[in-house]
Amino acid sequence: MYVLAVDTSDKYLFVCLYRDAEVLASTCYEAWQRQSEYLVEEIAKLFQETKVEKRELNAVISTCGPGSYTGVRIGLTVAKTIAFALKVPLYLASSLEALQKFPSTCICLANARSKRSYFGVYSNGVCLEPDCIKTNEEVRAYIAEHPDYLLSGDLGYLGLEGASYDPKDAFLHFLDDAHRCKEVHAARPIYLKDDYSTTNMKTIVRRTIPSDLSFIAEIERTCFNPPYDEKQLMYELNENPYSHMYTAVVESEVVGYVDFMITFNSASILRIAVKESFRKKGVGNLLLGQVLKDCEAQKGDPVEYLTLEVRESNAPARAFYKKHRFEAVTTKKGYYDDGEDAIYMVRCLIHG
Repeated sequence: MYVLAVDTSDKYLFVCLYRDAEVLASTCYEAWQRQSEYLVEEIAKLFQETKVEKRELNAVISTCGPGSYTGVRIGLTVAKTIAFALKVPLYLASSLEALQKFPSTCICLANARSKRSYFGVYSNGVCLEPDCIKTNEEVRAYIAEHPDYLLSGDLGYLGLEGASYDPKDAFLHFLDDAHRCKEVHAARPIYLKDDYSTTNMKTIVRRTIPSDLSFIAEIERTCFNPPYDEKQLMYELNENPYSHMYTAVVESEVVGYVDFMITFNSASILRIAVKESFRKKGVGNLLLGQVLKDCEAQKGDPVEYLTLEVRESNAPARAFYKKHRFEAVTTKKGYYDDGEDAIYMVRCLIHG
């Protein structure tokens, strides 16, 4: 039985090819934020080195998080693609679960940034403390209370030393019904988030890049009817000479975006949307703030007015714009494809 294992959930890139309980070949090295460049190539190298044909593969195992948003997504996507193409089972394991050293009781940790840790406790394959996010202070307190537990993970960020990262043995324990994915297409990453309503979250607003568009399209589908598809978004990004697009990002996760145009002395917001789980947390304020910054920086004709249309039924959005000093000027009858009216709103920038 040939099994391929993949883990790109943190700073390491790990791939391993097994034959039954034997490791035929593996590679593991630091590739922080570079896994997408190397993963497929490293998998190909394993098959070339072992002279195993891909069609001989019997199963694929992948971690599914928690960890780096991009890293988790890349590893799982590649694993799903291989499993689907070859029609073989896909097995999923927590990235913390993969850190455990059998049969020890392990505190499995990874850096969640912002003085926080991904945290889970496992003992010989049994989960004692489910994966969660803890502050680093809470982690240190738990470690002090359990001095006999083995620490596992790259813990330099805590000033501690954990068991070295080498998941080759752990992955073989995940070939069971509990870890088997019943539907390959349904496999989804696990992104643990702490309670952003009680903590400060670092949101970055930057220029939109092509790799953002698939995530923006997902947000579009939940916010607009009809939504922009990726082809329309690509046009706005690359071909519309008047368009300005910015993406809001939290820990590498795309959580919102804005698309607006500046023409002569006016600007129009075409789209502004925030992922549902990140609403009412200041993301919309930051996106609108970026629009105002670009308007203020406009050379030549100063931007005098900022305009937009919003569905008459969208009370939360209308309240948001009203809070930001937009005024309802008129109603555009039957403006939307389904016949609903739009409220045309304007903010005068000359007078604030």
